[in-house]
Amino acid sequence: MRSMPKAITKMNRFLAVAAGLLTAAITLIVCADVGSRALLNLSLPGASEVAVLLLIALVFLGFAGAEAKGENFTVTILLQALSLRWQRILKVVASFISLATIGLLAWFSWSRGIASTFAFEVTYGSMVFPVWPSRLLIALGLTMLALQLIAGLLDGGEDKEERPHD
Repeated sequence: MRSMPKAITKMNRFLAVAAGLLTAAITLIVCADVGSRALLNLSLPGASEVAVLLLIALVFLGFAGAEAKGENFTVTILLQALSLRWQRILKVVASFISLATIGLLAWFSWSRGIASTFAFEVTYGSMVFPVWPSRLLIALGLTMLALQLIAGLLDGGEDKEERPHD
């Protein structure tokens, strides 16, 4: 049972690294597009659409990795005033509330993503570009975050890297 949370955490940390690499890909695409506009007075077809798709992947696939590392945004000003026992209790309650919220968002995202895929939903900009990959990436990212929240609850947060509180 303990190997499942560790496997989920390991996968989400990999997704965080992949999301970080997407920053480089977005930078290259934007620089190539800007260079093409400056030198050739031509925009690269689909460059902005691909950059947006990669940005969605970066953000939503990065959430679970940040949670795995204990780096998602938290407000701890009130928690620090409480005893360790109450801090643990509130963290578990917050994790359950987060899990319920993220789970619901993931459910609706999968529903919308699947419908978008079957409808071949596209957007019209500088070119016709499919919308469904973005919707599926959002659903996948939210699902991985929900799985990471479950792993954190099962694991008791042992795999999270310790970091100083601000």
